[in-house]
Amino acid sequence: MQQSKVNNKLDNFCTLLENLSSQMANSFTLGNYSIIETIDTKRKLILQEISKDLGNLSNSNKKKLEVVWTNNNKLIKNFEEKMNKNKRALIEKKKLFIAYSNNSSN
Repeated sequence: MQQSKVNNKLDNFCTLLENLSSQMANSFTLGNYSIIETIDTKRKLILQEISKDLGNLSNSNKKKLEVVWTNNNKLIKNFEEKMNKNKRALIEKKKLFIAYSNNSSN
């Protein structure tokens, strides 16, 4: 019975993580970068909550959690890389615009 509760709790957490990941992807696609940090904070809280119950997890749940953890880390790294790339591109465009504005006013 106890293991069943742990399984349900873990399944719920995994579902929440999946939903948050989808929200992050959608927000990134739409350029809504400000909400990504809030979503990431929620994701981290869920991961902390899962970590509290590590001793109560069966081996299969630990393996399942490892897959979720690995996939989430990959997702976050990809987001960070894409956001950094977008920031660099924006900075370059801003520099180009400033240079163009300075040259056109002369």
